[in-house]
Amino acid sequence: MRPRVLIAAFLLLGAVAISALASADARRVVGNCTKSQVRPSAIIIACADDNLSLTRLHWSSFGGTTAHGSGQYYVNDCTPDCAAGRFHSYPIELVLSSAKPCPDGRDDYRSATISFTSARPPGQRSARSQQLLSCPLPG
Repeated sequence: MRPRVLIAAFLLLGAVAISALASADARRVVGNCTKSQVRPSAIIIACADDNLSLTRLHWSSFGGTTAHGSGQYYVNDCTPDCAAGRFHSYPIELVLSSAKPCPDGRDDYRSATISFTSARPPGQRSARSQQLLSCPLPG
């Protein structure tokens, strides 16, 4: 009888460990304003007008306490206005952090630290920018 209890204990321990790993990998980020995704290739920051996005994203890690990636900061210069403005890309390194539950009960990263790796947009004083992220919009 004792070997069965020992086997059951190991199986239970394995199930708990697998569940913990799965929940860590379940972190997501809003990719398109209405749907959260794991390892999205783009993240729209300005949902109202789509004038700011993080694009061409490639992830070196995703799902842990932080996610690390690189890509492009794609922004409209809004000159002379946003309708007539032109889009420009700037290379970035990206760190997502501060995962918190959304209304659907799953964790989404809520903070993006954007580091410009060369040129940066006019008016961007620092090589680093902090961007708050939200849960998916109802849609």
